[in-house]
Amino acid sequence: MSAAQPNPVYRASWRLARFLLRLFFHYRVEGAEKVPAEGPVILAANHLSILDPIVVGAGIRRPVSFMARADVFRLPFLSWLLPRLYAIPVERGSGDLSAVKGAIRALERGMAFGIFPEGTRSRTGKLQPFKTGVAAIALRTGSPVVPVAVVGTEEAWPVGKKLFRPCRPVRVIYGDPIPVPRKSKVSHRELEALTREIEARVRDLLPPRYWGS
Repeated sequence: MSAAQPNPVYRASWRLARFLLRLFFHYRVEGAEKVPAEGPVILAANHLSILDPIVVGAGIRRPVSFMARADVFRLPFLSWLLPRLYAIPVERGSGDLSAVKGAIRALERGMAFGIFPEGTRSRTGKLQPFKTGVAAIALRTGSPVVPVAVVGTEEAWPVGKKLFRPCRPVRVIYGDPIPVPRKSKVSHRELEALTREIEARVRDLLPPRYWGS
């Protein structure tokens, strides 16, 4: 499955996702032209809802890999579908190491990789402190990081709700890429500095109501 040319299942799923997002949530995309058209790139976004991977991936034409729990790969149909959507299986309880390895493999194949550096969905909508995993992956691979702001998904499909709420506007905003040098050894200070820069760039794209303390 080529990273440059999405497979037919991904293309069909992408078109369906765009159609449904526009139909139910008046989906709008801003700054998609800022995402590099080829080569490894990390999309780092705030996390509000189960909808977020779809919202981030549907905004650009190139395929995007996201993490998914390994147990869902064993379910009927999903075991066939998820690999064709470039999903990366992550075992529960394996910690960040498994996630980092999966991301590095995807980026070395020239993929776009989507990640939510907060680590979990925000229940208040406010931006939570970013974890350093995104910086570690970026520095290890030398992949540029595109800050991404997701707006409105906390209303469209709130945390803990089984059903989505139609007619809540959803928007995704892609920012300017942050160039990242490739390094074999990285200090804690470098990790923290890049993490805080990515966090600040995502925050700058968000409306004030999402800003944390």
